[in-house]
Amino acid sequence: MKLQQNKLHRLYFDQKLSINDTIMPSPKQIVRLKNVLRLKESSELILFNGDGKEYLGIINFKSNKSINIIKELRHENINKNKIVLAQSIPSYKYMDFAIQKSVELGIDEIIPIVSQRSHPGDHIKKMDHWEKVIIHAVEQSGGLYIPILLEPLSLENLFKDQNYNRHEKILFDPSGLALSNNNRKNFPKIIIVGPEGGFSDIELDLARTFNWNIVKLGDRILRTETAAIVAQVLLRG
Repeated sequence: MKLQQNKLHRLYFDQKLSINDTIMPSPKQIVRLKNVLRLKESSELILFNGDGKEYLGIINFKSNKSINIIKELRHENINKNKIVLAQSIPSYKYMDFAIQKSVELGIDEIIPIVSQRSHPGDHIKKMDHWEKVIIHAVEQSGGLYIPILLEPLSLENLFKDQNYNRHEKILFDPSGLALSNNNRKNFPKIIIVGPEGGFSDIELDLARTFNWNIVKLGDRILRTETAAIVAQVLLRG
């Protein structure tokens, strides 16, 4: 049965879900079910809404274009080893990649960061797009929770943000110390990954002023989207 479920399409629905419920997909979702996923009458699919549960549903196209939820498949508690990714915004192509792969790895929260060398643009306009990238990545990767996406924030304002005072604070930069076992131990964590071109000396000095740990990811200089992935893998490993 598990092998069969893994082949089923997973869809996110932003509404309450429970066993024996009948839900009505939006017209846009109906188009996706029929024309993109090519599902037929009585096809099975997996549904979730980000509350940690996953359900099996059966499509009913003929009568009322509904989905009947027949059973719960999984239920997981929130991971206590929380990591917040503060990603200095690179070109949007690489920002999409960093977000997508971070979600696949189980990131809990993402903060787009505006630093001196980050990609210019009206980043607020990208929020809807980034939300879609997150949802599609959760659908594809089998996640049961939707990571939080905060609005873009300046690097200095992040340093001053007291909401993260209880987090282990790590800024990744080639000038830092080697990653240690102590860096891996404490959760929750907030990590900052630099933009293309890295951080300026002024920004690094400011980070130290606010008691951030400056850490490097080995001896090679990694692309920003690669650094975001490597950092999370090493910290969770």
